[in-house]
Amino acid sequence: HYYITNNLSNEQTEQPLMMVCCGTNLESLKPDFWTKEDVGRWLEVNGFEHLSVKFDEHDISGPVLMMLTEQDLRKPPLSLQKLGEIKRLSSILEQLQRAYNVAEVRRHRRMYRTDSNDYSNDVRSGLSLIPKNEGLKFFVSFLYALSSLIVTSIAMTVAHDRVPDMKKIPPLPDIFLDNIPTIPHAFEAAEACAVSLTFSFFCLILVHKHRFVIFRRYFSIIGTVFLLRALTMMSTTLSVPGEHLNNCEIRVGDSWDEKLQHVIYIWRGAGMSISGVRTCGDYMFSGHTAVLTVLNLFVCEYTSSKLKFIQTISWSLNFFGAFFILAAHEHYTIDVIVAFYITSRTFAYYHVLANSLAHKQRNSQELTWSWFPLYSYFEENVDCKIQNEYEWPWTPIIEFVMRSYRVISHLRQERRKNSEKIIKTQ
Repeated sequence: HYYITNNLSNEQTEQPLMMVCCGTNLESLKPDFWTKEDVGRWLEVNGFEHLSVKFDEHDISGPVLMMLTEQDLRKPPLSLQKLGEIKRLSSILEQLQRAYNVAEVRRHRRMYRTDSNDYSNDVRSGLSLIPKNEGLKFFVSFLYALSSLIVTSIAMTVAHDRVPDMKKIPPLPDIFLDNIPTIPHAFEAAEACAVSLTFSFFCLILVHKHRFVIFRRYFSIIGTVFLLRALTMMSTTLSVPGEHLNNCEIRVGDSWDEKLQHVIYIWRGAGMSISGVRTCGDYMFSGHTAVLTVLNLFVCEYTSSKLKFIQTISWSLNFFGAFFILAAHEHYTIDVIVAFYITSRTFAYYHVLANSLAHKQRNSQELTWSWFPLYSYFEENVDCKIQNEYEWPWTPIIEFVMRSYRVISHLRQERRKNSEKIIKTQ
């Protein structure tokens, strides 16, 4: 028997929900993997054998059963008429759902707006490792971020040739740079902090259950921030912050071929000095600080609140990275401050919208278009704050294999039934 435990007046009672019959071992299967036949046996065991035919007609398998409510039983197409029957079946359904963590099922339904008829209309829809449209949204967000980085590389190339001559326009007064001497290799240390945060972010993505949602949010935010950075670089070119940056006197060149090669050079090295990329003019605002900040915020947002030490390390890497950027005299203090503020506010603005139902309103969608052009598309299926749930990266693969096996078995059974009907007809 399957048993669940109810807490009634502080007394523990047990009630059988499903019996193993007909030699079928269902104990190792969650209701999510039940076929229509399994649901029929469940109904028979609980005294609703007369409903088996109706449930079979409407293709109610395990995943659909786990999403049924009392309203579904009352309304068409099921349209049960007897009040007592509705109440008893609804009660047993709720007990089954609680026993198998229905909170997770309903949260998944809100996250991806899974229609209960999807499985019924096309049983092959179970053969998907990625929820509906999530793979496409991930790809579109990646292209958005990639395009913004290309635009930024072009802006950096143009800004490099517009840098004023240090002999004519020396570094601007800066309260931090004027009082702290240049520390050798400090910029490499800042990039080491960025690499550490990137590694932490990818480890988080690897084990987080909603990894595709997080990835597309990251690409959307970083793409928007870098498009804004490209605009500020093109608008105003500041003088070099340190006299040690003598490579700024070397110009890219006037030919389009030389400029294109420099754009590819920046893009291929991701603008990192550890990749051999050295540019000037891209001061307002600091791209390194923006990357450090957005990685830190994502790690803290999607890490369990119980893991305080991870969040502390993440914030430490963020602030130490910003300090090393200034200590290397690669940016003005205002560059770092503006980068941190813009990135953190963009992150907060996006997540306040994503975690609120108010963004579904038409006026809110119009307001978000200027900041996040693809926001409505990315978040159309998300109307609640996603939970920090974790799973091993191979868990979806195992579930995919199990679903595939169940779907193939179902298709074989349907084919066998059809063949038998054809033989009988003949």
